[in-house]
Amino acid sequence: MATTFESMGLTKKNLLIMAIMVFGGFITVLNVTLLTPALPSIMTEMNVSASTAQWLTTGALMVSGIMIPISAFLLDKFTTRKLFFFAMGLFTFGSLIVAISSNFGIVLFGRACQAAGGGIMMPMGQVLMLLILPKQYRGTGMGIIGIVFGVAPCVGPVIAGLVIDAFNWHVLFYGLVVLALLIIILSFFVLDNFGEPKDVHLDILSVILSTLGFGGLLYSFSAIGSSGFSTSVIVSLAVGAVTLAMFIYRQLHMETPLLRMDILANRTFAISVILTMLVNAAVIVGGILMPIYIQTIRGFSATTSSLIMLPAALISAFMSPISGRLFDKYGARTLAVPGLLVTILATICLTRLNDATPLFYIGFVYCFRMFGLALVNMPLNTWGLNALDNSVMAHGTAIGNTFRNVAGSLGTAILVTVMSISIALAPDPSSGVAQIAGINYAFTGATIMMVIAFVLAFLFVKVEK
Repeated sequence: MATTFESMGLTKKNLLIMAIMVFGGFITVLNVTLLTPALPSIMTEMNVSASTAQWLTTGALMVSGIMIPISAFLLDKFTTRKLFFFAMGLFTFGSLIVAISSNFGIVLFGRACQAAGGGIMMPMGQVLMLLILPKQYRGTGMGIIGIVFGVAPCVGPVIAGLVIDAFNWHVLFYGLVVLALLIIILSFFVLDNFGEPKDVHLDILSVILSTLGFGGLLYSFSAIGSSGFSTSVIVSLAVGAVTLAMFIYRQLHMETPLLRMDILANRTFAISVILTMLVNAAVIVGGILMPIYIQTIRGFSATTSSLIMLPAALISAFMSPISGRLFDKYGARTLAVPGLLVTILATICLTRLNDATPLFYIGFVYCFRMFGLALVNMPLNTWGLNALDNSVMAHGTAIGNTFRNVAGSLGTAILVTVMSISIALAPDPSSGVAQIAGINYAFTGATIMMVIAFVLAFLFVKVEK
């Protein structure tokens, strides 16, 4: 393996830096999913309702979504070391606040700090991976990053369930503090600066428009699933759409924009963003619908649900670096077209669930689905970023990550709404039959998304990398 790394032009120090970035990204993504099993305990301890407690998740996603566009400016303005220590320090501080507090407002503040740090860390990890590696090996590097997205979301609930059963939810976040401090200490000795800071100035109006635009859309899409099209959701959606349009217009007409939206004129990059938006929506929707079916409808425990989905996460993690290596060798089309076909077939299988579908069948199909998605996600992302110059790489990763977050929220809102409408129109909405039919219709919608992605990939993703 050492020979392989040497042939890639990597030193031992570069490998350590890559390991730090992967581990740092892992705990920030893990943080998102650790909270879900802890919510019942938090609700009881702090005497808050489910709708209030859900803000610990929704609020964190909004803050992270707001910070990602700003990360491009931060990566241009500050040295790698300064920004890394700031982001990890903010994440560690937020984790400590959550761990020691029993006041809901303070816990919510701590979650916001965690999300702000994580919203900087993930784009930074991707940018550094792309800058460290030669272009012909970027697929492998991004495949390694893909392990984070594959494992952390499914491992988180399992770890959380075991820790909460043995101790309490506070211990989860004390553990994050310890892990984050270890990363900070190690990075102090090995992390180098990459690239030169630029003399760029922060445009406050762009920050305000970005915050209102992306924050408004993320909130409204998240709230549609639980609140429907209430007045607050409609207002938030309208404000988000209008201010986002204003933000994009301003970026296209500024000499030094906060976010280089003009790089979407690069056809390859634009197509990769559209495709990865569709794929990300499919990944997130599957992660939401399966627990609803297994736990709420079939009556199995959260632990059982997590264990059924865990093999799929491990397959995704195992395949991510392999698909990256295959991308380096064969290009995006060779992986994306068959990968999307596999995903379509697996998702079709999930449109025919009933109240007696064997759990081993569900687990097998879900593994098959995640296998297909692993052939698609990171290769398409890397394919698009490879089309950009290194000088705008931070903006490319910020645009990609931001749009994927919005797509994930929008896809979830659409398919959860489809499920809810199907259930509401059933003769007996409270019956298990109606609820399962709603799940099946939602997966039908996910299938349509993947068919659209397949057609786009077939037409526009060429053989060359």
